[in-house]
Amino acid sequence: RYAGIPLCFLLTGFDRIRHLLASKASDPHIPKKILFLKLTEQGASVLAHSAIKRAEDIVGRGNVYFCVFRVNMPILDIMGIIAPENIFEIRQESLVSFCLDMLGFLFKTRKLGIDTVIDMEFFSRASALIAYLSGAKIRVGCHRYSADLPYRGDLMTHKVQYNPYIHVAHQYDLLVQAAMRPVSECPMPKSEYGEVLLSAPL
Repeated sequence: RYAGIPLCFLLTGFDRIRHLLASKASDPHIPKKILFLKLTEQGASVLAHSAIKRAEDIVGRGNVYFCVFRVNMPILDIMGIIAPENIFEIRQESLVSFCLDMLGFLFKTRKLGIDTVIDMEFFSRASALIAYLSGAKIRVGCHRYSADLPYRGDLMTHKVQYNPYIHVAHQYDLLVQAAMRPVSECPMPKSEYGEVLLSAPL
């Protein structure tokens, strides 16, 4: 809380200045390499199965990556959906090991040319910071808009409205869908799930 809020604020300001100084840019390109960022909760990784499959349909299995704390690695091994060499493990036994692994991870994302990050941590400031520092041009994650949710800055290129009324598995799938939409669509994405909810009886 005490580090995350000012860091998100500072990086948001830096990003806005960078865009003002840069030439006018068009919408980010179509994803070629997709990274899922979900450090905690093994159960949540299971719920992301359909979202990961959708990403594989878009870019191919060899171009889908996953970043997770080492303690939560076993569930990915059991699922067998991500190629082992495409999984980034982050140790959390100590601050030193965490920082070393995180620096190595950020270096690899840039070296591999990962252009899309799906931030599956809905309210975490740390994951928003990591997504931005990864160097990915497309960063998809939940944005609070006017809702009473934690401040995470404005670090996502594709801002998805968090919806507590749909299943988490659907929410993850919406994040992947949003990566394929133009940035100008706001809030995003306009999809079948929203239409189903609006038409459902109260």
